[in-house]
Amino acid sequence: MTLAFLCGPEPAEDDGAGAAAFHAAFPVMRHHYGRVAQWTGLDTAALLHGRGAPAGRVALATAMLGIHDVLAVHGIRPAVLGGLGVGALVSACLARALPRQDLIGLLLDSDSGDAATLGGTALAFLPAGHDPAWYWAADPGSVRTEAMLGLDPSGRYRVLLLTGARAALEKLAAEAPPGAVRVHGGNGTVLHSPLGRQADGIPFTAPALPLCCGPDGTTLTTADDVARLFRRTTPATADLDAMLREMHGHGTRLALVLGPSLPRNLVRFPFPVVHIESPGDISAAISAILDFGVRLPTAS
Repeated sequence: MTLAFLCGPEPAEDDGAGAAAFHAAFPVMRHHYGRVAQWTGLDTAALLHGRGAPAGRVALATAMLGIHDVLAVHGIRPAVLGGLGVGALVSACLARALPRQDLIGLLLDSDSGDAATLGGTALAFLPAGHDPAWYWAADPGSVRTEAMLGLDPSGRYRVLLLTGARAALEKLAAEAPPGAVRVHGGNGTVLHSPLGRQADGIPFTAPALPLCCGPDGTTLTTADDVARLFRRTTPATADLDAMLREMHGHGTRLALVLGPSLPRNLVRFPFPVVHIESPGDISAAISAILDFGVRLPTAS
């Protein structure tokens, strides 16, 4: 049985408390944040509690990379990686397809869209048989489906991650049935828009682990595959359900979600998941690994 790490786009707001607790508890986390501070010029507070683009993207990526390091100290390493949005880029880095400093620099310098485009995010719950086009048809051009997250745990609703101007999302929420569209603040963290030439010059290499971040969740296997992920020229709608099926096909039977990148109890998974958002979650991860008989890769 295989362990996977899953990194998401952080569709909900986060106050950085979990990352701060990791930072206070683990020297390896403080060392990691110190290096990122040197690379970016951002202080620890900005890295822990970053808001808006690009600070929010850098803060989320820094937290996920640091949580990976803390888990590694405990001997917990992934055999498969998957990710959406910022999480896809972080997963590529964890698969050793590009250096950390290059990833952080790219996220710091990139512009995923202006405030009108990424003014907010929302989670939409659509009856499973309904056409998701309703959401963008209500206000064409102002609301975009960033990710299809799959079925909710009950199996009755499909969950979509939407982005757009906050006013457009709030208008959509007012027109939808009560509770069907839940608007969150604009933290600028979700990143599915193209990076293009900003990724030129990065020394991409073939992933060292199965990396399920390609179109429709496919596995990226070559340096060129990773380069295309970073240099795409058109926005791409991510498909979490397809990615989970791909991860399952690689033998994944338990996944750890790094950081506040996917809310708990939001969607149905084909395998058990443990969310690692604060130091107290590590014991739950260890228990799950033992309970499910997961084989952990050795350090390379």
